[in-house]
Amino acid sequence: MNKRAILINQVTGPLFIDIANEYVKTYDEVYLITGNVEATYAELDKRIHLVKKIKYSRKKSVFRILTWLLFFIQSYFYLLSVRKKEAKVLLVSNPPLLPFLVSIFSRNKKFNFGILIYDVYPDALVNFGYLKKESKLFNVWEKLNIKSYKSAKEIITISEVMKKAIARTADILKIRVIYPWVDTSFIKPIKKEKNWFIKEHGLLNKKIVLYSGNMGLTHDLITVLKVAKELDGKNNEFQFVFIGDGVQKEKLMSFSQKHALTNVLFLPYQDAEVLPYSFPSADFGIVSLGTGAEGLSVPSKTFYLLAAGAAIIAISEVGSEIELLINKNNCGISVEPNKTIELSSFLTSIDDQKLEEYKINSRKLIQNFTVKNANFFLN
Repeated sequence: MNKRAILINQVTGPLFIDIANEYVKTYDEVYLITGNVEATYAELDKRIHLVKKIKYSRKKSVFRILTWLLFFIQSYFYLLSVRKKEAKVLLVSNPPLLPFLVSIFSRNKKFNFGILIYDVYPDALVNFGYLKKESKLFNVWEKLNIKSYKSAKEIITISEVMKKAIARTADILKIRVIYPWVDTSFIKPIKKEKNWFIKEHGLLNKKIVLYSGNMGLTHDLITVLKVAKELDGKNNEFQFVFIGDGVQKEKLMSFSQKHALTNVLFLPYQDAEVLPYSFPSADFGIVSLGTGAEGLSVPSKTFYLLAAGAAIIAISEVGSEIELLINKNNCGISVEPNKTIELSSFLTSIDDQKLEEYKINSRKLIQNFTVKNANFFLN
């Protein structure tokens, strides 16, 4: 009998491409149900059957929710159409409603469900201010989680801290931790004088503080800009570079323009072929987790910055996975949100020898988070 796998994820990035490619090695047929396959260093194996559904919209909350719902409904009807065929089904918390399909199809013994949780819901929605913990919707969501987790054969998440959060509604013995990864041959340190990205943007003689990614409301980036304002004109060796987009970007740019900051550069999202040069431009890499999100997710940019050999600056509450990694491996600093003085002091007091030590330690640490981690999905 043919071994069939069905993988469902609305946004297929490099990590999930690696996972899908691992499934091809073991399963006779692999189907990927997705709204979009992002153009990255990773290429989807041609043997994978690609089933395209509605693409996720990042524009406004109403569009996000609408595309979540439509993708959920489309995935339901897809599983309904193949319910009589045996299959391993891996669902991702993207969209966050997707794990509910496990409870819907729980009586179907043909499906062997696994759930991969990148972000803990509904807790994340509470943290973003979209939902109240006392609401009926939160209570219903929790109950659906309990039923879905109970019906799933396994639950996979990406950090020990998140495992503890999920264990509130799931059997902890059923939860496995598989840390994210990055292709360390794709993202690796490059000397500044050999990095065209640095030269193109006039950054050759600067210490670069880089944020690259989504500038969402929950990311504390204003603290970084306040430090830039404090150092502007006083310490000209630092350049603050913000790459990406998001609802907070306009506010950040307005702050920079209002104070006529000369040490801040805003750039749009970069194409995949630019990433091996933009990430290694960083001397310091910013990772920001909003208050309350420390146990709910692990930003993937952390691993890109480690691979690039950057010293990590985590803006996070105490107890996050990022803080634990940084402190244990001596590859940077973790600062609580709004601690402008502490961050400014760190940047201005660090010498070249200590900075180089952090960079070396980052590159050592990333050896624990390579593409080999994708193999664990089949163990």
